[in-house]
Amino acid sequence: MDVGFNAVKVMASNGRQASFPSVIGIEQEQVMGNAVGESKKRSVIEVDGRRWAFGETALSGSEYASGRQDAEWIESQTYGVLLGAALSEVHRGTATTNVVSGLPLEDWKAYSDALRWRLIGSHGFRRDGGSRQTVHIEDAIVVTQPYGSLLDRALSDSGRILDNAWATGTVGIVDIGGNTLNLLVTDGMEEDGRWTRGDGLGLLRALDQVARAIHGEHRGITPKPREVSGWLARGWFEVGGERHEIAPYSAQYLDSLVELVLNRCASVWSEPGRYSAVLLTGGGALALGRELKRRMDRVYANVEIAPDPVFGNCRGYLKLARRLWG
Repeated sequence: MDVGFNAVKVMASNGRQASFPSVIGIEQEQVMGNAVGESKKRSVIEVDGRRWAFGETALSGSEYASGRQDAEWIESQTYGVLLGAALSEVHRGTATTNVVSGLPLEDWKAYSDALRWRLIGSHGFRRDGGSRQTVHIEDAIVVTQPYGSLLDRALSDSGRILDNAWATGTVGIVDIGGNTLNLLVTDGMEEDGRWTRGDGLGLLRALDQVARAIHGEHRGITPKPREVSGWLARGWFEVGGERHEIAPYSAQYLDSLVELVLNRCASVWSEPGRYSAVLLTGGGALALGRELKRRMDRVYANVEIAPDPVFGNCRGYLKLARRLWG
């Protein structure tokens, strides 16, 4: 499970998974929709006696939406609501489980213990007006976020260590989030701190710039960054039923971000010949992955884009969970 600044991702051994924006809002009563029997599924959760909309429901129909961008938010009410929402997506009724989660590289040392103890214990909530649920987390492990993507490539689905470059070689992971850029280097799956760095460079600022560029020419819409991310993945957006290619609005901002990421990699990874493989992962890899790979192929050996990079870290967390707890 990864309750991130930009999005929540969760995968469970029962096969369920979910991803939704890291926002909550005051629930609003739904007036229309039920009258014609075609109401959309709404994401609402009750925690500590208060009802909250979360994810897309919070963005589209709440009085306000709230999110945090600081590491201390793991102690906040927002984090608690999103944690309950994530658990409710993959568990039904009363359940006992263990959790692997992650933090950005720059926050891990200071906050990993605090997050572990935030997770361990009983979490009660009521989802969408149903019966009360309690999920008890018996144990939790907190790793750095990009290490999840390494584990996804180095472990089998059951958690067995594979005999491949990701498990045995010196490899680099470029993990691009909404507000984070994590550069992780491992040698035989052990972190090499000499070339591992994390900072606040991420995709969100570029998405904001693209959204403003679209709004500047199409005043009838004010896109949200998450909408823009989806449009970038498919290559177009609609205004008034008319389709528009997104590249003319996005190219200059994404090109600038690509340059920043490449420059950061060149600065931190000053000896590219050391790496047997490089993996591009995280939500930002959807928008930047192909261009980054094209440029990095000139410098690094075996550059790959993670399959379904949004869930790359979570898949690794799940494989580690199976290795630790069966």
